[in-house]
Amino acid sequence: MVSESKAALRKEMLTKRNAVSEAEIKERSKLIEARLFAIPEFKKAKTVSFYLSHDSEVNTLEMIRRAVTERKEVLVPTISGDDLELVKFTSFEDLAPVKFGILEPKTKTKPEHLPEVIITPGLAFDLDLHRLGYGKGYYDRFFKKLSSFNIGICFDFQIVEKIPRHEHDHRLDLTVSDKREISL
Repeated sequence: MVSESKAALRKEMLTKRNAVSEAEIKERSKLIEARLFAIPEFKKAKTVSFYLSHDSEVNTLEMIRRAVTERKEVLVPTISGDDLELVKFTSFEDLAPVKFGILEPKTKTKPEHLPEVIITPGLAFDLDLHRLGYGKGYYDRFFKKLSSFNIGICFDFQIVEKIPRHEHDHRLDLTVSDKREISL
């Protein structure tokens, strides 16, 4: 039941997100960036992890550029088998598309520090700080290994009252949209 409900919600949210124009993605992503960079946990963090956005996701590329300018160590995910690993972001020129067209660094430099904050993608987020990812469980498994402050970023229409969940689904610390922040 839960898996079927999750699949239906994934499809619905992906359809909604794919209907957003590039210009609107850019505009809404700037609003999310402004909120994110004002959050105390993010401001004080020296090492942060961002996903590398693609398609209709919240655009993180400008956020990465800004974080580097602010002298934060930026980490980005790579997929190794069934696991997500973080490597050091060195430049946009070092990125290449891999599985599903997602960008990853060609140079896999191990980070010097663990991330204090992890910026997390998702298809839907709820008011209890749960997220619905793409169904592979990479982030849920990864969160169990770290004690970072985990922030989901999304467009406001991706926030729903309650997401169907399993016991292994990990709760975020904060969700940031273009219109609001949700915390417990």
